[in-house]
Amino acid sequence: KPIEDVMPQNLLNALLTHQANMENQGLMPRKLTRGKQKQPTKQIVTIRLSADVVEKFRATGKGWQTRINEVLRQYSSQL
Repeated sequence: KPIEDVMPQNLLNALLTHQANMENQGLMPRKLTRGKQKQPTKQIVTIRLSADVVEKFRATGKGWQTRINEVLRQYSSQL
């Protein structure tokens, strides 16, 4: 629901006035942004995998794509 529907108009006006005053005085907290990655970025690729392979890795739960990456890394070190 829009805030106007759930908050009394006088309270909403007071809140908006307070926010505007804080912004004008430079007291509003800065918007948070994400910092730099701590590890090198990975390359985004599209790869087609057999449905049964994807199903088995997904069944292992969160981090299944990372596990695929580890299997590929181990295999590639043997090449």
